[in-house]
Amino acid sequence: MLQHVVAITWNDQVPANYHEVITKVLHEMAAKIPSVRSYRCGPDLGVSAPTNANYLIAATFDDVAGWRAYDEDALHNEIRAKYFKPYIATRSAAQITF
Repeated sequence: MLQHVVAITWNDQVPANYHEVITKVLHEMAAKIPSVRSYRCGPDLGVSAPTNANYLIAATFDDVAGWRAYDEDALHNEIRAKYFKPYIATRSAAQITF
């Protein structure tokens, strides 16, 4: 199994409560991509360091090929461009196997 994790910090242009919009969009997207085994996302709870990222995505795939299919999926790339690119200050990602 492969776990893909993305941590996002929003810029100053992000609308209020944007996490509600993006969470719905991401769950709808994940349901349409066959290689996604599980998908969790949401805003940081704010219970730790104020330097935490604002939003986290954790997606599980069977293998690297499944993750690549997701990463290259046209709908995924459309959502990246429309919903993320205008509002990202920083983005970090990593993949692990388990």
